[in-house]
Amino acid sequence: MNLIHLMRWVLATLVIASLPAIAVAGVGEGQELYNSFCQICHGALGEGQAKGKSLTDNTANSLNDADLIAVISEGRAGTGMIAWGGSFGEDEIFDIASYVRTLQGKPGLNLGDADSTVSDDPMVLAGEQLFNGNVGCVSCHSYRDQGGSVGPSLDGISSRLSGDALEQAVLNPSASIASGYEAKIVEQNDGSIVRGRFRNDSELAVQLQSEDGSRWVTFFKDRVKSISDSSESLMPEVYATLGATEQQQILAFLKSL
Repeated sequence: MNLIHLMRWVLATLVIASLPAIAVAGVGEGQELYNSFCQICHGALGEGQAKGKSLTDNTANSLNDADLIAVISEGRAGTGMIAWGGSFGEDEIFDIASYVRTLQGKPGLNLGDADSTVSDDPMVLAGEQLFNGNVGCVSCHSYRDQGGSVGPSLDGISSRLSGDALEQAVLNPSASIASGYEAKIVEQNDGSIVRGRFRNDSELAVQLQSEDGSRWVTFFKDRVKSISDSSESLMPEVYATLGATEQQQILAFLKSL
């Protein structure tokens, strides 16, 4: 590693360490994804390789956040940059873009001021308590850089879905499954069934994340009976079992994100 690259790495590390958690939400996850899928073309520090351009030059630095996310998600025609939108969920694309920003010596993509996201509305507070408590949503979904990864991050969900669409999403989670969070079903040779979030696939094996999010499991295709897509979301239909007040509390909390 030459001196310039070393200085960039040190600067990126200092930037991450000095920022509030809300400002760099997802940077760690973005670094993991970048190292696994992006560095082979763009280099470990975004310096560029034969296959991919530099991510730290003037052209890349001049992209605004929306354009950077669009390039990662949709690719760029006429270049070797493929579209990752079909492979990663929106939150994972965001995390990668956020990490790229740190390679440029900038803050990760800003989710907003942490203080501005905290509400003193009793309905919101009660909904957050349910979300993190008895209803158990936080075991699968994350917000403000905390929670699980089996389901999509809920940061900014109120800006992506209307109130009605949000209620339908929690009432009938299988009606529309977020890209990158589809499930697969594996029937093992002993007849047991395993469901999980589809993560990776190859000629030899498929990799699933367990329903509770705690494990990534690899199944070799020649050692199982079948592997099929699931039309049902991994998200349980818990919302429909709640009382009217609890439903409104959960919705109030989600609308505050």
